[in-house]
Amino acid sequence: MRILTMLLLFSALILSSCSSFEQSDKQLKVLQAEVPKVETEAFTQKYLIQKDGRIRTNLTDRTDNYLSESVGLWMQYLVERDSYNQFHNQVEVLRSYFLTNDNLIAWELNGEEKAAANAAIDDLRILDALFNAGERWENPAYTKLAQQLGESFVSVQLKDNLMVDYVDLKSKKQSNEVTLSYIIPSSFEHLQSVGLISSDVYEANRNLLLKAPLSRNAFYPKYYDVEKATYYYDEEINLIDQLYVGYHSTQWKGNTDKLMKFLKMDFATNGGKLFGRYDAETLRPTVNYEAPSVYALAILFSLERGDKKFAQQLYNRMRILQQSNKKQEFYGGYIDVETLETHAFDNLLPLIAERKGLNGAVFKHK
Repeated sequence: MRILTMLLLFSALILSSCSSFEQSDKQLKVLQAEVPKVETEAFTQKYLIQKDGRIRTNLTDRTDNYLSESVGLWMQYLVERDSYNQFHNQVEVLRSYFLTNDNLIAWELNGEEKAAANAAIDDLRILDALFNAGERWENPAYTKLAQQLGESFVSVQLKDNLMVDYVDLKSKKQSNEVTLSYIIPSSFEHLQSVGLISSDVYEANRNLLLKAPLSRNAFYPKYYDVEKATYYYDEEINLIDQLYVGYHSTQWKGNTDKLMKFLKMDFATNGGKLFGRYDAETLRPTVNYEAPSVYALAILFSLERGDKKFAQQLYNRMRILQQSNKKQEFYGGYIDVETLETHAFDNLLPLIAERKGLNGAVFKHK
């Protein structure tokens, strides 16, 4: 009996070492002590995440559509939440469904059919999450995967030292544009730290963001044309783009005072609301809808600037858009319960913003 027990224990030890993503028993005990779920996470798990781990884009016309954007945002959230097991599952989704044979990432799946291109912002997000996971959980396998994917990404994405928006996954034909909101500082820092990009590449992308000339009304350019060496501006401002640029510029110690001034002025003028789009000349909203993702990015931007008071105001407004009736279906989701209009982006980004506020003891969750 004793010999049988020892053999079983020995077999278990061998099996536990087979997966490169396994942790020691001591580490697993720590990782399983997760913080309580918030309502939006429960909604996401119940309604958006399929049994195979893929994240639906919405609940109406794109229920069999899945985005690498969602993979990256969910992974970033799970690192913030310190949820190792769920993170591990999403890494397997990434590997099983989104990766090509040469370790590039399709930006979209329709069913199981991969899109023909990648998306730099999604790839950078995923790389950032993998590097952070490797550091947080002291798991070199995540760092190794990030390096492998990063090497493939850098090998096709650079044009004149700049990371272009996308490439064709088969022909490797490159986009000629760099959308400024796609430049994620922490991702570039990780890539440089492991030697996948040079200091010249790092500085070129950093300067492209920080030295971008503002429009007459102090808005950031939408994109940069690499061949023409020219910045281009939108006539109708997408506030999500502006907030991403402001958030990332702040992370690189850029001056973002003018964007914050606009946000606070507009928030006050419109009775404590922000809208999704604005006329670049008149500064008036061109739409009447609010978006949870806009508030989430404004929260992240405010927290990065150390403006806790404004972050709390934005958080309070964002929560008003949430389905908060426990007796109704879709509790916790950012969803129109009558039309079922929702989007993974409008739930995952608020999760990240909320978690950062909770982790920093800025928000108190009831």
